[in-house]
Amino acid sequence: MTTQRRGGGKPRKFTQAIKSEFIKEMASGKTALSLCEQHKVSRSGLWQARQDDPAFDAEYEQAACNGIMAFLDDARRAMETAEGRDEILKHKELLRHAEWLAEKRLAIFQPATRAEVKIDGPMVVGWNTIEGVANVLSNDKVDVRARTINDDSRAALPAAE
Repeated sequence: MTTQRRGGGKPRKFTQAIKSEFIKEMASGKTALSLCEQHKVSRSGLWQARQDDPAFDAEYEQAACNGIMAFLDDARRAMETAEGRDEILKHKELLRHAEWLAEKRLAIFQPATRAEVKIDGPMVVGWNTIEGVANVLSNDKVDVRARTINDDSRAALPAAE
């Protein structure tokens, strides 16, 4: 196994060969944690390699999305072929997890509930008065009609400053 050398010290664990293996395996549906264990590298090392190499980071993101789609397809296929109650429940949970991953990571699975309101011209906010008898709120008896303001009584009100 060839290793990259920095200016001195320990060789890097994330070589180009390991990076390409990560991309290939992630796209097939394997998780980053299992790949870190397989290649004997740490998750923080993976994070650092992604930070240091923007091209690898972009490839990693695309491979992760492809891997989620592969995982979703595998979970659906396993759910369709499951036999027995325990196996069905197990694959149902795996399918739910795959759908959750897809919702979280893939834009095509995220709900698009955007609403745009466009108002042309002035907007009037107001309310209608309802004429009727006022309700009894407590022990105080209210037996009068509800007060409404019409144009004549509005003119008699003092102007707000």
